Amino acid sequence: MMYILLAVVLMSMDQRGHYVPKIRSTLELAFEPVFLLVGWPSRTWESLGEQTTARNKLIADNQTLNQELLKTAGAVQRLAALEQENQRLRNLLGATQGRAYNFTFAEMIRVDLDPFSHKVWIDHGEAQGIVSGQAVIDGLGVVGQVEEVFADSSTVRLISDPDHALPVQINRTGLRSVAFGTGETGHLIMSTLPQQSDVSVGDIVVTSGLGDRFPPGFLIGEVEAVERDTGESFARAFVRPYAALDRGREVLVLEPYLPDSEVEFGLP
Repeated sequence: MMYILLAVVLMSMDQRGHYVPKIRSTLELAFEPVFLLVGWPSRTWESLGEQTTARNKLIADNQTLNQELLKTAGAVQRLAALEQENQRLRNLLGATQGRAYNFTFAEMIRVDLDPFSHKVWIDHGEAQGIVSGQAVIDGLGVVGQVEEVFADSSTVRLISDPDHALPVQINRTGLRSVAFGTGETGHLIMSTLPQQSDVSVGDIVVTSGLGDRFPPGFLIGEVEAVERDTGESFARAFVRPYAALDRGREVLVLEPYLPDSEVEFGLP
């Protein structure tokens, strides 16, 4: 009965003064640090797991993006290479227009590593009808001439080779001369010009057709310097080749050149 009476008194007091919620709030406030301390390991572990998952996802996304970036960069490089190759092929096509010659398309497959011999290998040989002495051009100018012929490949001596000589003429005046290789792909030299010859910087140099190797009128290069030393018998002119002697890959091999006189009389 005493407990029942105490309970009734407490309920009556709570009904009037709302003491129980206040006591409950006070107790909750007092024990809140305990609740936080007890729950801290669980929250910490959960937060650490979330951060680890997020970090792993970021690493995976980063690797994926790097791979995609590499693929894109490779595709862009290949696209640039294809554009360059397309331009070279267009130049080759332009070089054949208006020419009454047959051309054989070939591609360089190897470069001679000897620094004193400017030679390259092409992927056409005797089986494709290539013969020694044929002229080789690219879309910009004369490259060289076929030297040795094998079954399915041939060697081409470039016009920049120190042992190569090419009959040429100045397009503006018709002056004939010989352009010699210097061992550098950047320029040839015409070293047997008369001192008073009409040669100027910027003159276009073309093949003269003499020597029975190169047909006339094919572009060689442009005069970039003329030297006339006092006391010397000859003037010298340096020619910058138009052909991509150290860069291109695609070339055209001209059919064996027959001068007009040999064609007319049916000479072999």
